[in-house]
Amino acid sequence: MENEVFDIIERVAETDEFRENLNMDLFEEAILDSMKAIMLIVELEGAFDITLPPSEMDRENWNTANKIVLRVKEKLNEK
Repeated sequence: MENEVFDIIERVAETDEFRENLNMDLFEEAILDSMKAIMLIVELEGAFDITLPPSEMDRENWNTANKIVLRVKEKLNEK
């Protein structure tokens, strides 16, 4: 599941740079911006059949690849 999340991030961000450091701040490093963040939410929702309301997606809570994986896991466990 983690690799699938990483693959989605890579596809949306058009880079695999974050894979070297899964705790890298994706917004600070300009890997994600607000448009790519919305694209990422849509991709993750479709891939995992979950709902990620933008109101719950505060940047500090999902600014790294590891945090995104945790958030997806949380949503999957709520099902």
